[in-house]
Amino acid sequence: MRAPSETAILAVTVALVEFVHAALLFVLLPTLVSHRMGWGIATTGAAVSTYFFAEVACKLLSGWLVDHLGARRMLLIGFWLYAAAFAGLVLSRTTWEAFLALVLMGAGASPLWPAALTRLTRSAGQGVGGALGQIFSTWFLGAGVGIGFATLLSRTNHPVSLGSFLIPLLGAGALSFLLPRDVERHPEGRRPAVGAMLRLMIQSVSKLATSLIPQIIAAGVLIPIVVPYLEIERGLDERELLVLMILGMGTGLALLAPAGRIGDRVGRRRTYGIGLGAVALLMFAVPFCRPFWALALNFVCMGVGYAFVLPAWNSILLRLLPEGVRGAGLGVLMTIEGLGGVIGPLLGGLIAQWLTLSYPFYLSGSLLLLASGASTQWRAEAVEG
Repeated sequence: MRAPSETAILAVTVALVEFVHAALLFVLLPTLVSHRMGWGIATTGAAVSTYFFAEVACKLLSGWLVDHLGARRMLLIGFWLYAAAFAGLVLSRTTWEAFLALVLMGAGASPLWPAALTRLTRSAGQGVGGALGQIFSTWFLGAGVGIGFATLLSRTNHPVSLGSFLIPLLGAGALSFLLPRDVERHPEGRRPAVGAMLRLMIQSVSKLATSLIPQIIAAGVLIPIVVPYLEIERGLDERELLVLMILGMGTGLALLAPAGRIGDRVGRRRTYGIGLGAVALLMFAVPFCRPFWALALNFVCMGVGYAFVLPAWNSILLRLLPEGVRGAGLGVLMTIEGLGGVIGPLLGGLIAQWLTLSYPFYLSGSLLLLASGASTQWRAEAVEG
């Protein structure tokens, strides 16, 4: 009975943080914060990149600390630092204050996923697949509701609108105290040497790097421009934006578990490659979906595609992690993933400013096609099983 309870706590805390995280990156920074600060879209992209740079810079260290200090302790540190930094962002009145708050938020976010997944894999035992599905389902739900709620507030430029997002962060910090204390588990009495762990991780991850890096950059490219594109170029109002976000996120959420089971039967590599290729083509199609119903259908189809991609990709990554150093291993992998969060938003903001708001979709689609094609070169035994 203990493992399901712990999984549920982890799922809810992740959902609360992702509620704020997604709202911040996709809506709050491009609208409320940028309007208050008088930022252009390139500065907004730089702000998102700053957040991701801080998270990436701390990820390897925080993953190592998860293994040495314990996942629960690092979750508590991360939650409360993130909440305090977000409060600083709410109170900021100058660009440098906002950027400093984003740096601290990135540092606070860095241990959350390595710690949560480390606790998950230790507590769920043979049921880790179902537990992983629950975590990612609540992640989707939290992110989708957060984007929707932030979209409804995006037309107001009042500090209370931004400050209301402190409530779920404080809830996540308080709820994390309910997690059982960490239990030391080192079957052989010692940890693998850091150098040996890094060599193993580099050898494993290098097989996937040609797909990993363009995939993450492709997602980052769209972060600062999706909402401005839909509002400015397409002229959508808050209700239409909310409908699109709910359709995309909701479809992915509803299909995540069955798509993951299909991926297990069909093969993770095949599911990942086909799903990512389909999403790439849908990215190319976004600027051509002029009627609202066509755009809505496109978002639904992207939700379906990502429902297949995410479980397959994360199952592949988890299979590469050494058993005794999972926190540090996740730190290494997420550091590599985070490179896209640094480069992508900056590229997206600059391209949108230099050209038009449509061009980042073409770049994102091209990168996803590259990632999908690269996955065909993986050795099956490296990723299946």
